[in-house]
Amino acid sequence: MEIFQLKNDYLTMQVKSTGAEMISVQNSEETEFIWQADPDIWGRHAPVLFPIVGRLKDDHYFIDDQEYQLNQHGFARDQEFTLESQTDSKLVFLLTTNDELLKKYPYHFELKVVYQLVKDSIQVSYLVKNLETEDIYFSIGAHPGFSVPFEKDTSFEDFRVGISPSELRTSIPLVGSNIDLNKEFKVANQDLELTHDVFAEDAIIYRLNDPAVLTIESEKSEHKLTVDTGNAKFVGIWSPYPKEGNFVCIEPWWGIADKTDTDNQFKTKYGINKLAPDDQFEAYYSISIK
Repeated sequence: MEIFQLKNDYLTMQVKSTGAEMISVQNSEETEFIWQADPDIWGRHAPVLFPIVGRLKDDHYFIDDQEYQLNQHGFARDQEFTLESQTDSKLVFLLTTNDELLKKYPYHFELKVVYQLVKDSIQVSYLVKNLETEDIYFSIGAHPGFSVPFEKDTSFEDFRVGISPSELRTSIPLVGSNIDLNKEFKVANQDLELTHDVFAEDAIIYRLNDPAVLTIESEKSEHKLTVDTGNAKFVGIWSPYPKEGNFVCIEPWWGIADKTDTDNQFKTKYGINKLAPDDQFEAYYSISIK
């Protein structure tokens, strides 16, 4: 594992080669905004989720009558990425198929994870290229954990997550680790006052028809952090329960967990992406810190 750094006048960020995972984002005052992966609570910082988001029903799926096993959120977060290129403001990481991954996911692919510093923002892109002679299917997602509170003299409960623009959105409930579309419901106001027990039923998930901006802020804090969901199809908001950690994850997703009534067929999985031979899929979102 290697650690790589980008720095400008506003932010300093670090990314490790394992999982191409952000492990630190600090402002010019050295305030840390990324959860520091306490293994007793949640031992990750900001994993990249691929080729699935969430959990498959019974942790398995079928492609053309062949069964494959895959754990929650897929394998990319635990793989060693290659640093393809680095400039003063950009890091590009690369993961490609190998024999072990083909046992879990039977497609040849190329996954690039791109981080770019632009003033007080981090622009994140995921580029998936199909190296097969047939269509491939996948999901991908972000899972950044943000330290809350931002300052030592404030608490988790002092903060809120606001969502804009204000519009009616569909909430998709989890039943266990899978989603139940029969129980989805409309929510007029998705703004969330942070308490640990609001996550008692796991992540809060919204379907996105258009980009949304989620802001972590408090009247007691001089800082605020925003996540622009870019072209994501869904967004999850999560913090552990009943274990309590001083962080909240805001997760733009291009895919979602299996439905409770799934038939485990990967090509028709709800929320799956289909990519033609030699084509490239681009997912993007951004994080800004004031």
